[in-house]
Amino acid sequence: MRQTIPEPPIRLSRNALVAAILADPAPVVLIESEAGTGKTWLAQDLRAAAPGRTVLDLGPEATGPVPLPPGPVILLKRPATPVVGLARAEVYGQVSRHGPLLFSGAEMAGWPGLHAATGGWACLIPAARAGGPEADVLATFLRAELLAPLSAPALVALDSHLADPDAPPLPALAGLPFVTPGKGLAAPLTAIRAPLAKALRAMLADLAQDREQARAIAMALARAGRLPEAMGHLQAIAAWEAAMSALTEAGGPFFVHRFGPAAFDRMLAGFPAAMLALDEVLVLCRAIQAIKQGEVQLMRRILTDRWGPVMEDAPAVMAGRARFSLQVRFFRLLARTWEDFGLDARYLDQAYALLAELPAGDDLRRGSFHNAVLEFYIRDRRFGEAEHVAHRAAGHYAKAGISILSFYIDLHRAIIRLFLGHLRQARRHAAAARGHLAATPYESPGDARLLALLDACIAYEGGEAEPLSRFLSLDIDALAQGEIWPTLVELTLSYGSQALSEHRSSIAARAFLDRWRVTEARSSQFRMLIDIREAAVIQTAGRWAEAAAKASALPSRMTLAFVQGAGAALGALDDRDEVALALLWLRHLAQVSPGLPALEQGLRAMLDNRHLTARQRVGAEIWLAHVLRRTRRLAQAQLRRTLLAVAEEGALAILTEERAFLSDLLATRRLREGLDRHESLRRLLRQVAEGAPGRTAAAQAAGLTRQEARVLHAIGEGAANKAVANLLGLSEATVKFHLANLYRKLDVTNRAEAVRAAAALRLTG
Repeated sequence: MRQTIPEPPIRLSRNALVAAILADPAPVVLIESEAGTGKTWLAQDLRAAAPGRTVLDLGPEATGPVPLPPGPVILLKRPATPVVGLARAEVYGQVSRHGPLLFSGAEMAGWPGLHAATGGWACLIPAARAGGPEADVLATFLRAELLAPLSAPALVALDSHLADPDAPPLPALAGLPFVTPGKGLAAPLTAIRAPLAKALRAMLADLAQDREQARAIAMALARAGRLPEAMGHLQAIAAWEAAMSALTEAGGPFFVHRFGPAAFDRMLAGFPAAMLALDEVLVLCRAIQAIKQGEVQLMRRILTDRWGPVMEDAPAVMAGRARFSLQVRFFRLLARTWEDFGLDARYLDQAYALLAELPAGDDLRRGSFHNAVLEFYIRDRRFGEAEHVAHRAAGHYAKAGISILSFYIDLHRAIIRLFLGHLRQARRHAAAARGHLAATPYESPGDARLLALLDACIAYEGGEAEPLSRFLSLDIDALAQGEIWPTLVELTLSYGSQALSEHRSSIAARAFLDRWRVTEARSSQFRMLIDIREAAVIQTAGRWAEAAAKASALPSRMTLAFVQGAGAALGALDDRDEVALALLWLRHLAQVSPGLPALEQGLRAMLDNRHLTARQRVGAEIWLAHVLRRTRRLAQAQLRRTLLAVAEEGALAILTEERAFLSDLLATRRLREGLDRHESLRRLLRQVAEGAPGRTAAAQAAGLTRQEARVLHAIGEGAANKAVANLLGLSEATVKFHLANLYRKLDVTNRAEAVRAAAALRLTG
């Protein structure tokens, strides 16, 4: 809202200045000032005060050199207006200068706030008065009187300063109207900022119609750091070579990280189709554009259309030094980041050979190399190496000064800590990532979603379900359709399916996984990961036979028979999906065949495997404790060690997915009493119990005991009494006893009615 100022006259008297000028004995009294500072007013006051003096006011009509009249003379002019003979007069000491011409605070003291609103500029007094000229009128005046003589670099410098007043003033600002040397536009000039910006935009748009002026504007924009706008001007005049030079200067595909996806898309749209199809840099830019849109398969097609089917073989491209440029080979390495492949030794050797080709000071690409290798190390569960290269990447990106790339590193580091079960450190890295995202000079909603997902997963691990539930309801579709790399997909599948299974139903969790299965069919990625996760959800729902059938159908050497006989070999598994599937089978065996002689050996071998995440390790330790108890051996020490480690970090969700095994273990009074002696364990176990999933809570509300609910789940998947007894470690007589209680509590008379009633009450998944 415009500040209301007591109505000043349109024209303010300057008696003190007039008296000083008239008292000056110099042959030539010079008042040199920009348009809008009040020269015309001053000339009128001087003529009125001294009718016999020569007062020469050279206004905008003085288009050529004006001869200096014989003195004495009072000369008022703009700095750019030439006067023949003035320099000679100055050399001989005949010229006296007066200024600056801006009104002082004392001269405007009668009107509070007027000087603050105008900075002393006479042309702004009408704008500061109530009912002064509209912004369009002022913009027209500013353009005609102040901006018209300025060069393209000066106009761009002033426009850049208006757009970002906090940025250091550009050298081209020196001497411009309304500019304080070394400081930029005078801070009080609020009345002029909007109309001046409008006048500048109109002036630059008109100048850009001329090819040479457009090129000059583009060069000035580039020097001001406004490369996207500079490229737009160059593209508009078909200056393709200059536009490509600017793109190369911005890092080619890294343009998207410097200026954001929207500017990146506009930049690509400005090039002709022939260049987009053939130029090496533009093809790589199109490939990164596809990745940013979540289209990994499109990225591959763009590369193969340009360089042939060999681009499908990333190691061959990276080794093809004679055929491919360094930037193509390096991009193929980076593209691997978004493809779901593990890291083998040959590939790693080729990657480091590429690093050796990069110049020592190329922080942008060196940081990106370590960023790519970081993703591979995380997938391979080599967390120590991952943390090392994350540190290297962070250092290079800090030197490169691109905030969004630093954001990705702290995002990865938070994921590492989450996988290791270190919640406090995960939160610290997530906070650092948030700072980098806030410092990014453009909107990046896709990256904001990645951070929201990470925050939600960290909160869920700590026992807070609402953020993840909200994310799954509002943002999951947009996440699946955008840029996302395999590590984040794994995080999404794991936490998303667990949250839905626990707080809604296993049906909801499986529907969630099905949506990802359809989405990722575009790139044939993550299918095994999704299938394994679905089998785990089915297990958690208590349908062990169905889960085993699902796992048996997967195309992997990790069969039930293999895991049963693998023994110590389980400790050497290093493929992410093979490890996950082997753990699935160990979980199955711990539930249905805890007395299997080789099971303890297999579990201990798996616990020696260095490729496990914290969640996987805790799960296997709980299964081992379950096996020890079911085979009548001491399980308390094993369980206590596991729970103490979890309690130290407060990683609650690690335990909740194994709630069924924990419930069986804690049903042993002696074991439970031993754990309850530790305050931290007692509090942890209470939190796990209080956070029971919706299905368990519903069973409790229906009056079912834990064992009755488990019997109900088992008969729900068609198990006979003998199978239920084997599954739950009960006698057939005990199963029949639980069934009788179930029928009575659910008011039914047979198994089929019990299953239907349970489904109606949402007691089964």
